[in-house]
Amino acid sequence: MHHVILGHQKDLHATYMLDAMRKKGLNAHLLQSSDFPRCIQLAYSPSNGFGHLISSDGNKLAFEEVKSVYWRNFCGVSDEAHRGNFGTAEYISAKDSMACLRSWFNVSENTLWANSWQAYEHHKEKPWQLSKAKKLGLNIPRTLVTNDIREIKSWYTSLEKSIFKPVTGGTHTEILCAAHFDSAHITDALSKAPITVQEYIEGTNIRTFVIGDQVFSAEIRSDSVDFREDKNTDVIPIETPKDIALQAISIMKTLHMTWTAIDWRRDKSGVYYFLEANPSPMFYGFEVQTGISITDHLISFLAKGKPGFSQVKDMHRVTA
Repeated sequence: MHHVILGHQKDLHATYMLDAMRKKGLNAHLLQSSDFPRCIQLAYSPSNGFGHLISSDGNKLAFEEVKSVYWRNFCGVSDEAHRGNFGTAEYISAKDSMACLRSWFNVSENTLWANSWQAYEHHKEKPWQLSKAKKLGLNIPRTLVTNDIREIKSWYTSLEKSIFKPVTGGTHTEILCAAHFDSAHITDALSKAPITVQEYIEGTNIRTFVIGDQVFSAEIRSDSVDFREDKNTDVIPIETPKDIALQAISIMKTLHMTWTAIDWRRDKSGVYYFLEANPSPMFYGFEVQTGISITDHLISFLAKGKPGFSQVKDMHRVTA
């Protein structure tokens, strides 16, 4: 059987997991999606349900023999489809290649995906993610997604303290202040993309890792609005409150994930506010600072695969 790591060949966590899984005796392979179809071959027959991949290093991986996929990052396919090449051969090739990869993602129901294409898509729509968390009964900060400067000003004046950040991520969180409205830059920026305006929760950062039904949490102490900018954070393991552990597992499943890292703000009275759930979180630094071996727990989870996983032998060849 095989275990696949979907990620960039130069990504630290992808190569780290490849090495760690092989040291555990697992037959692990790193697939960089942008190598398809240039250096990776795929065959699949909807007629009989069988298919396989041939990796860039020549390994043949039958779909039914892939026990798990660790989704680190997705690099698209060899060609790109964008507005500038619409209708060209390159555009059509990219669409065809993506259709084949997505078919593999969706038909491999016997494989444990950590995480799936569906989870990857949900993560990109963070307002939708927050909406789902709210419907589950989780606390979320008051949040607005807009490119209407009048709405932003209204929220700014109604909230005691607020932050702004990109809708999908990519840059750091900042405190929203009056000076932002005096700049011509904001009008230009909003004509290009909406932003997320959010109530700032006074308190501390909590990160919760969920791997299957296992839950691990730590407090991330930082004086920065966005702790990712702080090189002097203190990361301290904490006991996850039972209700928060149940909420973490619930939101993970609702967002079609099998493992995740959830970011919360915990206010001064101990109330947790959900911020986001990441389908492909970095964890090496968390391990070093907390002593919690996310690697071992994650590899054990991947090695078990889905309940009832079974290989269909001698069916490697796609036939009509």
